This record gives sequence, C-alpha cells and structure tokens, in this order.
Amino acid sequence: MTEITLDIVRHGETFLNTLNRAQGWIDFDLNDHGRQQAAATGEALKERDYRLVVSSDLKRAVQTRDIIIQHLLHQPQQVYQDPNFREVFFGYYEGLPSDMNWRVIAQQHGYQDHDDIIRHESLEAGRNMMHDMDPTGQAESYEHVAARARAGMRQILKKSHDGDHVLLVTHGTFIRTIADALGADTVGNFPTNAGMTRVDVTEKHIKLIEYNHKFSD
Repeated sequence: MTEITLDIVRHGETFLNTLNRAQGWIDFDLNDHGRQQAAATGEALKERDYRLVVSSDLKRAVQTRDIIIQHLLHQPQQVYQDPNFREVFFGYYEGLPSDMNWRVIAQQHGYQDHDDIIRHESLEAGRNMMHDMDPTGQAESYEHVAARARAGMRQILKKSHDGDHVLLVTHGTFIRTIADALGADTVGNFPTNAGMTRVDVTEKHIKLIEYNHKFSD
C-alpha cells in the first residue's frame, strides 16, 4: 500500500486577499507581498526532497508553486496542475466582501457570522448554507469540494511511490475544508497565505499531522 506525506501550502497573497473578498475561481496574480511569502516558504522547505509537486490550475497557486520550486535544492521529477485542487467556487458570492457574505447567510439562519455557524453547527453546514442561498445555484456544497479533494488525491497517489514527500499548492477555503474533515478546529483559524498543512495519505485513509504552520507574516 502506497503511503505518502503531503505538504499542502496555500498560495501567497493577492490583491483580493488584501480586501478580504471571496476570491474563489477569480484568477488573480500574486502581489509583491505574496511573492515574498512564497519565497519565504520555498526557503523554509528548500531541503525537502519532493518527488512530485502539484498545484491548482489558478494563477496564484501556479505562481506560488513555481517560486517555491526555485528554492528547492532537490528538483521534483514531476510537476503538474490539477483543477480538482481549485479553490471552493462561491457562485453568486464570488468577488464580494467575505464578511458581508457570511453576515447575510448567517443572519438568515439565526447566527452572527461564519465562525458562529461553525461553533453552533459545523463548517459543512456553513458551506451548504451558502450553496442553498446562492440565487444562481452554483456555489459548491461541502460534499462537492470533498469529492474534488478525494479525486485529486487519488491521482497524486497513482503518480507516487511509497514513502514519497509531495508538495501541493492550493487555496485557503479548500485547505480549511480538508482540515475540518480531518478533525481540526478551524474556528478563527483560517489558513495563512503561504502557510502549510501536512497530512499522511494512503488509499484508505488521510491523517492530519499539522494544520496551518506559518513561515512568514
């Protein structure tokens, strides 16, 4: 049975991140600070021997991936991008202020904000509330995001050897969903730009080792 260690890094900062807007599938470049964050993470990980490096196909993830690779002392044998690792798609709420989105959704269900939903119900409940309230019907449900994550990880396992270290560069809400499914407390603890979450993965299970390790401000 193949078992790998997967280092999951969130992309560096973008302009929309500085405005705290729901970025989703909007395809923004890294800003200067985001490139510096990616470089700091690359420097911190430079001695890791990643046989395989994977990213979302959105520009901010690809750019972060490539900056990190530039710092690695051992160059990966395979590099590819997979749309399964895109950020959660927020549908109607894409590009709008995140706090406003969640205030509107939460108050319709008797809560104050997103963290209040998670405390009283769950992250899954909040994701599904957004899905149900989206007038376009396009915001992803929790299960749809989880299914994408499983599909992407199956592809990584197919391309990996037992004992490999693999680097995955993806997105904040996507990482938060994985961590939540594995039992992490994510209330008030959103993945930082260019921060890392680590999991062990086999065909039968995924185990959370570390959530939201920060390499830079």
